[in-house]
Amino acid sequence: MMPAAVRANPHGWLVVAICFVSLMLVYGVRSSLGLMMPFWEDDPGWARDLSSDAGALVLLLMAVSSPIAGNMIDRYGPRAVCTGGLACLGAGVLAVTVGSAGWHLILAYGVLIGIGAGAIAMPMVSAAVATYFKTNQGFASGVGFSGATGGQFIAMLTMGALVTWLGWRATYVAVAVAIFASAAAVWFLLRHGPTGTAEPRAADRESLRVRLKLLGSSSTFWLIFLGFIVCGFTTAGVIEVHLLPYAEICGFSTLEGATAYGIHGVFNMMGVILFGFLADRMHRPRLLAGLYFLRVVLFVVLLNVAGNLPLLFFFAAAYGITSFATLPVIASIVASRIGVGIMGLAMGIIFAGHWLGGAIGAYLGGEIYRLFANYDWMWIIALIAVLLAGFLALCIPEERARQLVPQPA
Repeated sequence: MMPAAVRANPHGWLVVAICFVSLMLVYGVRSSLGLMMPFWEDDPGWARDLSSDAGALVLLLMAVSSPIAGNMIDRYGPRAVCTGGLACLGAGVLAVTVGSAGWHLILAYGVLIGIGAGAIAMPMVSAAVATYFKTNQGFASGVGFSGATGGQFIAMLTMGALVTWLGWRATYVAVAVAIFASAAAVWFLLRHGPTGTAEPRAADRESLRVRLKLLGSSSTFWLIFLGFIVCGFTTAGVIEVHLLPYAEICGFSTLEGATAYGIHGVFNMMGVILFGFLADRMHRPRLLAGLYFLRVVLFVVLLNVAGNLPLLFFFAAAYGITSFATLPVIASIVASRIGVGIMGLAMGIIFAGHWLGGAIGAYLGGEIYRLFANYDWMWIIALIAVLLAGFLALCIPEERARQLVPQPA
């Protein structure tokens, strides 16, 4: 199927490849924080709590900058935003290599990388793919989104090898060079529209206030937004942050927990591509609800994994399939139910909710462990929340042809 799809839309699939590489670089740089912490403690002496503060600032700025970047995508197209975001990301990575004081890390990693990562996030991929694909949109989005999972795995393996061979500074210089090269490629290869000319965009005709009012009046937008807060809560928040500590509490070794997390990442990539494919062929709200309801069952499994390593690995694989799989389904619904012309802003706000939910989950998990010395109540709360998200998804109308934003006559 893939060769035929490429032949039918070669430039569109080139855009998907650009999206994949861009997300791989962004999420690879974000994930490199844990890899670099021990090296930064030795040289230039940045403590782990300082590095953690820089990482938290990245997430905060991603939540703030994502809607802004999405609005800019609607106005100027993904080319300018993606190029600028990659340039900012590369500048941040390069600046870290020459830093010495603590505020250098906060400014270079926390601010520059945070702004760049906010621009090169899922809304950019959603808007770019929606611009170049009229058919196979869900599948194309899934392949592009997989750069944040499978691509991240590739980037981390590469950086892990380089840092032991060249040292952390030379590794980050090499990463920065790769990012700047990608920015140049984006500028020359990513055009505004499939024909190479800028297509009329709703954002050019309507003010930000009008477009925000349109989103506010859309029940589809609110149902997706509220459900996606829960999605972030149950993925970026409680699972990505607290799964490994929970595995240790359950009696598993560090290696066993890390292996489970690696399995989660591999199946994450498989899930996002599979459900992107299914989003083109199935009732999308029911598909989205099914993903949420499957998480309900998996949280029950997670409550019972103690001392059972195969069950832990099963949970990691099954939850990985559901984790990022919501992204292409939601992007497809937004494109058809709300409209391509306002998609950047819509997805930017939706993903801001996702990262907000993730921050709440990360914090709440720590507080629950502090109070009870276990995570059981955390999983129960997550179970109830994702059950509600599933019912919200079932309330989304399925109508692929409708668009909230009127198209030019």
